[in-house]
Amino acid sequence: MTSPATRGRGPVPARTHAALTSEPLSTDAAHRFCADPAAGAVVVFVGAVREQSEGRAVTGLSYEAYVELANAQLVRLAEELALRDGITAVWMEHRVGSLGVEEPSVVVGVSAAHRPEAFAAAREGIDRLKAEVPIWKQEHWADGDAHWPGTT
Repeated sequence: MTSPATRGRGPVPARTHAALTSEPLSTDAAHRFCADPAAGAVVVFVGAVREQSEGRAVTGLSYEAYVELANAQLVRLAEELALRDGITAVWMEHRVGSLGVEEPSVVVGVSAAHRPEAFAAAREGIDRLKAEVPIWKQEHWADGDAHWPGTT
């Protein structure tokens, strides 16, 4: 979902995009979306599936979500970040379904007039996404076990 929001630098709306998807995530798409002539900084954070958790080898992760609520919260979060002074665009996508090691599970992109604002908004975006959006992950271990460590 892509929507405008008012931003601190004037009447030109910041662009926002926020969605859950079962398709592979694209850092290029996030960067293209966030690029803006008014932006001196574009920050793209990528969260990926790592090969170990709790000292055990991981073969992959499965993500599930309460889709309607998660999408609504992602949109709200992106729009809130877009209201920050100097922000020109916010991109937030999270995967659902099964992912292998090294696959991106989440991409948060932010552009702003200056790098401090872009980094701060990207950091707040991923931190709040993990804390507020109802997405759960199941870790699949190499020994065949699996467990749900909590929210993403």
